Amino acid sequence: MKRFLILMYHMVREPETRSEARYACPPARFSNHLRALRRWGWQPVSLARIRDHMNAGGSLPDRAVAITLDDGFEDNYQNAFPILQELDIPATIFLATGHLGGTNAWMGDWPQHPMLTWEQIGEMHRHGVVFGGHTVSHCHLNQVPETQAREEISACKKTIEDRLGTDCDLFAYPYGHFNDTTVDLVRQAGYRLACSTRPGFNHRNRDPFILHRIEVRGDDPLWKLKQKLTFGTNESGLTLPLRYYAGRLSARLRA
Repeated sequence: MKRFLILMYHMVREPETRSEARYACPPARFSNHLRALRRWGWQPVSLARIRDHMNAGGSLPDRAVAITLDDGFEDNYQNAFPILQELDIPATIFLATGHLGGTNAWMGDWPQHPMLTWEQIGEMHRHGVVFGGHTVSHCHLNQVPETQAREEISACKKTIEDRLGTDCDLFAYPYGHFNDTTVDLVRQAGYRLACSTRPGFNHRNRDPFILHRIEVRGDDPLWKLKQKLTFGTNESGLTLPLRYYAGRLSARLRA
């Protein structure tokens, strides 16, 4: 069965603190990552094409990979967008709509950065970037009342559709947190595909509302990115290949 990967980024900027390096990928590194994908034989595809593959059996190339960016930081426009255009690579940005035009206030004591404006979003949309829902407030959907979760999911979708004049049917769970009720609410709202933060390869038999994504850290050098692509994991390290194959051998011996 054909497998594909979805990569998850957040900010594309120089990190201001050591802890922020996990989420802030310097523009030069982001560019190097995307160039390496093609050099290693990966085929960048849109998340919309993956949606069609999951829902209607549309075709995917071998070694398909989709690029996603969570939250909607302004640096996605300033830094990521020109690189994506230059390399002709499709991408999906998941928007926490209540913070647009403001800052990443939900991150508390972390460095505060500006979020995208609707003017910037509109320009990217006109040039092929796809936008999905990421709730209104970037809340923990599995920890709020069902009525609030429903509103967070549906209001986000409506805002994006009203602003861009197009369907919004892609979603990503903030923090990767969800439960059975959350998944049902996303489906009922009219989304057709949703991304988690669970690592791993995807295939057509996976639940389209719990697709797996690989987290690409902002400080991942190319060799760590290649490991994540090869093994479908968020882990990386010099001993990863040994541990991976030892685990597979152990599983076969127990079978």
